[in-house]
Amino acid sequence: MARTSRTDWGLLVLRLGFVLLLLWFHGSARFIRAFHYAVQGEAWTFVAVVERLGFPMPGVFAVLSALSESVGAVLLGLGIVPRLASAIIAFNMAVAVFNEAGKGDPWELPALYLVGAVVLTITGPGAMTLGGSGFRWFRKKQRWTGE
Repeated sequence: MARTSRTDWGLLVLRLGFVLLLLWFHGSARFIRAFHYAVQGEAWTFVAVVERLGFPMPGVFAVLSALSESVGAVLLGLGIVPRLASAIIAFNMAVAVFNEAGKGDPWELPALYLVGAVVLTITGPGAMTLGGSGFRWFRKKQRWTGE
């Protein structure tokens, strides 16, 4: 019988809390703006920020950034390709820290997201996921081990 440890519960709380905060405060709004930019051709000021940072094809990279904070966050929350999703989010947040610090703006928030993403990249999502071998959570009855 599979067991669920306190570590698995802790990683679940970290993962879901991280994802909910990222989606609520950043990902959903940026996803909508990226959609309007990419599909409806509306202007998007974030593209200029990406261009100033020196990325080639700033429109493409702006949309990819929005996707990392929205679709990537959802994949991480569900535990589907979680290490890849958190690594992409970590890269995105590293760029955000660099950008904010370079402007002299507060960079603590993107740094906190960066730390969370790095931790989840290193540790993985824990046992309670929908992706990969995490489907075992639904196949086997879990038991609290008290670890």
